[in-house]
Amino acid sequence: MKERILITGATGKMGRELVRRLDGRQARFVAASHDASVFDPEVRHRQVDLGVRSLVEEVMKETDILFLNLPISESMLVYAQNAIIAAKNSAVRFVVFNSILGADADSQFLLHRMYGQIEEMVRDSRLPLAVIRPNHFMQSFVSRHADSIRQGALFLPEGESKSSYVDVRDVVDVALKVVENPWLYENRVINLTGPEALSLEEILGKVSKVAGYQVRYVPVTEEAAKHGLLRDGHSVWMAEAFLSTHRAAREGMTAWIHPCNHEVRGVAPRNFDGFCSEMGTSLFHPYSLRQASL
Repeated sequence: MKERILITGATGKMGRELVRRLDGRQARFVAASHDASVFDPEVRHRQVDLGVRSLVEEVMKETDILFLNLPISESMLVYAQNAIIAAKNSAVRFVVFNSILGADADSQFLLHRMYGQIEEMVRDSRLPLAVIRPNHFMQSFVSRHADSIRQGALFLPEGESKSSYVDVRDVVDVALKVVENPWLYENRVINLTGPEALSLEEILGKVSKVAGYQVRYVPVTEEAAKHGLLRDGHSVWMAEAFLSTHRAAREGMTAWIHPCNHEVRGVAPRNFDGFCSEMGTSLFHPYSLRQASL
């Protein structure tokens, strides 16, 4: 891989897996993040605040392909604008934007609207672009929801909705194919889902079998969910961002199943049964302190 790649948001679930895979291929890349301390010393990385345009322009130098992966933040639009302007000024040749399934600048849902606005910003810049739109990650059940699962109950405001959860490794498989030959995917929007739409009750039934104890799904109101998020230290904006994804799920937006995962990767998407089996019982054990790698 001859092109020089810059990965922003490189410490998130997707960013870290993409860094690991690119490093294994000895690709020419720089991992950029607000906190670069998580990377091994041999990984070329830069600490950068996406809110400071001069720092973004500095790290963007000598970049051919920008993999634009943004942390979920009230400042996302500013981060995106800084990255896009820096890419233009640095003669970046191609942008791969990691968006969200259902992104739409006119969406009623906060995160979907922000991601849609960012997609429009990149298109307006006239930089060559490919957009990846993954659904919710399977890995959220061994990261964000892990403590609740270990305690035997998951409280969320999603009613009986279903979601076609996607394995982050599938998304990274696609990202690698795009950065390896970006012009093959120019102007494409690649929607990425798992092979089946599952309710949280179905998901936790599968988790329960692997964990060896029952994990219940308890539907709650948005008010109760918001109280819990604020109690856990999230800002009002972040709480609203999380709630917007649950609203989208209740409206059926996360139940879509798209063929792009199979089409781009050439193999069937990973399913949730396989994911649970691979993760193993220790990740769901109520007394386990082991942390998921993804």
